[in-house]
Amino acid sequence: MEKLLKMALKGNKDSFIQLIKLIEKKLYFIAKSRLENEEDIKDVIQETICQTYKNLKNLKNISKFDTWIVTILINNCNQLYRKNKKYSYTIYEKDSINKLHSINEYVETDTKIDFLHLLNLLNEDDRTIFVLYYSDNYTTNQISKILKINENTIKSKIKRAKEKIRNHIERCEENERKIK
Repeated sequence: MEKLLKMALKGNKDSFIQLIKLIEKKLYFIAKSRLENEEDIKDVIQETICQTYKNLKNLKNISKFDTWIVTILINNCNQLYRKNKKYSYTIYEKDSINKLHSINEYVETDTKIDFLHLLNLLNEDDRTIFVLYYSDNYTTNQISKILKINENTIKSKIKRAKEKIRNHIERCEENERKIK
């Protein structure tokens, strides 16, 4: 990836395209954590790619490219929210949910809980933090810089989101036992 980025910085368009292909699934997953409408997701990703290409020369530290492009993406998602002035809740695809491995530690294999529902328990900001932390393996410090939120706040939001999911699972399991 670093080699492609260096070549893209020298003006090689093919390298930039290959670089984007390497991270397009990540961009989609992050945008999907913020937006519901597929057309909006595609538009925001396209705008992010255009802005990234146009401003690539401004990237000072190539090791920060990943964080930089995610920040641009999230800012574009937020801008679309403000433009549309509406909240949306994400419906995740089941194969995307499987990437969130950490949730599995709270769920017994025989529990019939819909992971789509679990993530939709979280508000938009918490979902984004959850996706960045558990799916994309960003550190709390990196998430803090991307979202411009205090790192301790990020840690608290992760903890509360896990507690909310855990409590919901426990309630579902208790209801399931009562039914049996």
